[in-house]
Amino acid sequence: MANVKDNAASQETRRKLIDAAGQVFAERGLHAATLQEITDRAGVNKAAVNYHFRDKFELYAAVVRYCVSFRVEPSPEEMTGPPRDCLRALIAHIIREILDPTKPAWRAAIINHELAQPTAALDAVMDELIAPRSRLQLDIVRRILGPRASEEKVVRTTLSIIAQCLVYLHDRRIMVRLHPILAQDDQKSDEIARHIADFSLAALRPPPRRRPSPKPKRRS
Repeated sequence: MANVKDNAASQETRRKLIDAAGQVFAERGLHAATLQEITDRAGVNKAAVNYHFRDKFELYAAVVRYCVSFRVEPSPEEMTGPPRDCLRALIAHIIREILDPTKPAWRAAIINHELAQPTAALDAVMDELIAPRSRLQLDIVRRILGPRASEEKVVRTTLSIIAQCLVYLHDRRIMVRLHPILAQDDQKSDEIARHIADFSLAALRPPPRRRPSPKPKRRS
């Protein structure tokens, strides 16, 4: 017998709940939000929450999972080529996800809530979604820097690259107010990804060797 939760109507109800919950959690936070608000906004009854998520906290966990998951994961082929090409491909995936116009506006607020006050919902997806992606990012940077790079340098370099991507998620409104020219960035994901990759890879090039200073001639 087919799982009733997998049918189209049931999946649509689940989608409505996650979207409505994301809006309410973003506006009010986890603890202040109520299931009544969420179900009213979703246009479903409270029984639907119990059916799909059991309670408010499991629903919140599903919202967090949605916020941190890639819609399309990088393919193995993209991640096994030359490391510089892998970095370009990974940055492109991250920027497309961040600027995806189909993603809800409340996503950044949920992630910001979790960064400010982490909950068990973040712990639940850390090992499954966040840690593997972090290891992939570190591995690519490690391959670019080479075996002589310290682990601290690998980590700091990786964070610097990812931070360039995340600024488009967390500081979008401020950026547009300060720099109106960025208002149409949602339509330029490939251009932004290329810029971040070019900028990062230029910084990862080894510095040119300095020529030794000529020795001063002795006076006779």
